[in-house]
Amino acid sequence: MASFPWSRAVGGWLAGCGAATAVYGGVALVGSAIASGADTITMLGAIAVLPLLFLAFLIICMLTAIPAAVVIWVSEKLGIRSVLFFGGGGAVIGGSLASLLGVSLMDLGAGWLFAVAGFAAGVGYWFVAGKYAGRDRHTNSTY
Repeated sequence: MASFPWSRAVGGWLAGCGAATAVYGGVALVGSAIASGADTITMLGAIAVLPLLFLAFLIICMLTAIPAAVVIWVSEKLGIRSVLFFGGGGAVIGGSLASLLGVSLMDLGAGWLFAVAGFAAGVGYWFVAGKYAGRDRHTNSTY
């Protein structure tokens, strides 16, 4: 079971991707509620679109796999367990992805949403795996 720390890291990364997806979904749901004036029929239409969040989850997973792996590797190597490290790393990854996709962080709308979703992803990772970073590197791999 030498892969146990990596399975925890993968589970944490997936939890982080889920947290970022939840931020985007929550903002979309609140935005549609405000735009519709909380009209029930329009809100039901917005809720019907929520399964598209699965597609957003997959895209988030694809876009963050390599940068998140770098942050996870650094935290494991140095034994960094700070929630601020992971939240900040997630925010940097989110902000970088926004810039890569052509969304300006100076725009107070969509640009900052990427950084906030990234911060939520980093905190989600910390809850599952980040608080254990570096703990398993000196243990016997035979369990």
